[in-house]
Amino acid sequence: MMNNSTSAQGRATGTVTSVEAVLWGTSFGVVAFMIILSNSVSIAAFVKAKPRRKHTHYFLINLSVADFMVGTVSVPLFISYLVNPQMWTSSLTMPMVHSTVDILSGLTSVFTLAIVSIERLLAVSIPFKYRLIPTYAYFCCIAATWGLSGSVAAMSIAFYLRIVKEAFYIVVILSLSLSLSVACFAYIAIIYKINQKNNSAKNAKDLTVERRLSMTLFFITTIFVVSWLPFQLVFILVHFCKTCRFSVNTVFFTKLLHYSNSFMNTAVYSFRIPEFKEALKEIFSRSSSRSGVNDMHLKEITYDSSTSVTRLTLHSPLINSNKTSSSSLSKTVEVSSMDGNQTMANSLLRNV
Repeated sequence: MMNNSTSAQGRATGTVTSVEAVLWGTSFGVVAFMIILSNSVSIAAFVKAKPRRKHTHYFLINLSVADFMVGTVSVPLFISYLVNPQMWTSSLTMPMVHSTVDILSGLTSVFTLAIVSIERLLAVSIPFKYRLIPTYAYFCCIAATWGLSGSVAAMSIAFYLRIVKEAFYIVVILSLSLSLSVACFAYIAIIYKINQKNNSAKNAKDLTVERRLSMTLFFITTIFVVSWLPFQLVFILVHFCKTCRFSVNTVFFTKLLHYSNSFMNTAVYSFRIPEFKEALKEIFSRSSSRSGVNDMHLKEITYDSSTSVTRLTLHSPLINSNKTSSSSLSKTVEVSSMDGNQTMANSLLRNV
């Protein structure tokens, strides 16, 4: 979607100073780091949560992969535009590559968000029929998100080669508008359904769960609209309002907003999913236990002259899984003195 920014530059008012360029570059760099970090953790956690994985999680893994591509390719290429804009205006290669990757990853993310909203609506509206949806249907939907976004990305190449023009704009606008509309209407319908259920909730626990889901969906809808709608409006005005003028900083701000959605997705979806939290705890607890083993050290050496055996006592701190108390772990290794120092060292390393 870089063509939005480069086209807008032609009608932008004002210029970007060196200080502003540094600030924008830093802002986009921070966003790229957050996207890569959050989605890397999400992918690792969802893979770890395989025994507890639900069908919805396949969509969220797909979302994390698309958003990860945004952080690793799209945003860094946009930063290169801020650093050296002449490189973009002197050749079509850089803007064409960025536009292709940006559309592929961005629209895949948007399409996935729209599909997740529909899937959640089915889960709330027709829960019994929803449970009968086969796994392959989810993979078909995932393939469709990449296929549709790939088709639009291919059109962007045709646009730069002057094969198509207005048709490309219309397709991009329809893709974004329909996805945003579907997601918004689906989440509004979900909230309405949940409020209906709240009136007939059997106990306080059910009511609390439903309210939590309502709040989550409110956050999702708000973040989705706030992050993508400004970019959508600028895109439409840039290409269909010939007299409109935009500040360069306005264009950059809309790009920063819609890129930021790629790490906010993880914060809203993943960190509010119990299975994701459990997998995350397992990952970090395993890392902690490994570091605890590495902290094992030699505590005591004793020698029994009657049996010619040297005893090595190893000591390591041990934290209980409930994290409420701590103790220590000790291990004794017996080594015959006639085997020599090499045997002692090998035994020590093997048992640690």
